[in-house]
Amino acid sequence: MLDQILADCSTEWWKTKGNKKHPYRYFYLATVAKDGLPEVRTVVLRKFEPRELLFTIYTDARTPKVNSLEVRPDAELLFYDARKLTQIRVRAICIEQSRDEVAFSQQHQNAQKDYTTTIAPGEPIKSMDSVAYGEENHFVKLVFKATKIDYLRLKRPNHQRAIFEFLGGRWEGRFVSP
Repeated sequence: MLDQILADCSTEWWKTKGNKKHPYRYFYLATVAKDGLPEVRTVVLRKFEPRELLFTIYTDARTPKVNSLEVRPDAELLFYDARKLTQIRVRAICIEQSRDEVAFSQQHQNAQKDYTTTIAPGEPIKSMDSVAYGEENHFVKLVFKATKIDYLRLKRPNHQRAIFEFLGGRWEGRFVSP
């Protein structure tokens, strides 16, 4: 049953590619800021590689998350499916920060524009109308490799919880008390 839970998680992440309304498409990414405080934000799962459990997102290279990951590449990803009452926490490490011109060119024109602001995200502006755009894009791809998965499903008569860790080159799972 443990192998099936892990396989089901992988299948659900894979489904986000063809289903923009899948509950795991938008997830929470937690990092640790330079000052040691946690930072959590919603991001979009752009690509999932099931063999190595790699999660890819896109962002502006000037965002605080990029700075945080440069100092400390540890992160946690939080997925939640309200319909199935399932929460999956993925401890991960950012293994790649790269400018990917091919991925950038495949973005819709409106999405491309979001990566070309002349002022970095989070910087003060006078009004929403004062956002200016330039020619330079600040698009970056971040890839996270899972190292631990904490699966929780609220279910009757018994909730289900399992922990999976990547040890000795393979995933090992165990049930734990919910």
